[in-house]
Amino acid sequence: MDTQLLMTTAMLAGKLMLLSGAETYRVEDTIHHILGTAENLEYAEVLVIMTGISATLKIKDEPAISLIKRVNSIGTNLSRIVSVNDISRRYCGGEISLEDAYTELDSLQKKVYRRSQYSLAVVGICVGFSLLFGGSICEIIASFAVGAFLAICIAAGKLLKFHAFLLDIFAAIGVAFATIIMKFIFGRHMSMDVVMISCIMPLVPGVAITNAVRDTLQGDYLSGAARLLEAFLKAAGIALGIGIGLALFSGFILNGGAMS
Repeated sequence: MDTQLLMTTAMLAGKLMLLSGAETYRVEDTIHHILGTAENLEYAEVLVIMTGISATLKIKDEPAISLIKRVNSIGTNLSRIVSVNDISRRYCGGEISLEDAYTELDSLQKKVYRRSQYSLAVVGICVGFSLLFGGSICEIIASFAVGAFLAICIAAGKLLKFHAFLLDIFAAIGVAFATIIMKFIFGRHMSMDVVMISCIMPLVPGVAITNAVRDTLQGDYLSGAARLLEAFLKAAGIALGIGIGLALFSGFILNGGAMS
């Protein structure tokens, strides 16, 4: 067995999962399973934190191999996590070879969603939550428009390479601004609360909070605390952006007390 390829494949699987928002214990478990297929294995040690992966593989009568992989900009891609899990299970189950597993993981790494798909998903989330919160036809239409503006803000922020914290503030200001515009158009027929809450949902760090709890319960306090801090910063960025947007635009655009 090509131990270098085995190590590279395991690290690639772990990197893809971590980049996609998987819990650190799940990443460690996947890497362990892949490295565990090595022949004449003496030991395999894996350490995963939010910002990197470290692994060591020792085969009998061979020098130990260690790799460290730095991981930046963690996002959320549950579909990719499922795909990596599937490839890992098929490889460990003997359904595919090591070379095929690496090829499939490499293809998965190169697969990215188009910006139009991402924007449509953002709009869909806004409209979906508006329905969930009992929004009327006015709120649904407004959520569609605000969601589209939010998608534009996110795309512009990424194009300008804003830091994640600044991007959250920028996008939240956009949500506040667009919601106030919609309130100006629909007047008392539209609830600002429903539209604004629905349209910040794509920014809310739900996965980060969930993973923080799960990592902590698994005994990985370092990753749990780091994810909790990440969630807190995102929530603070959203709240700050909404506050700035309301302070800047509500009095100016809704001058006359049209807010309800």
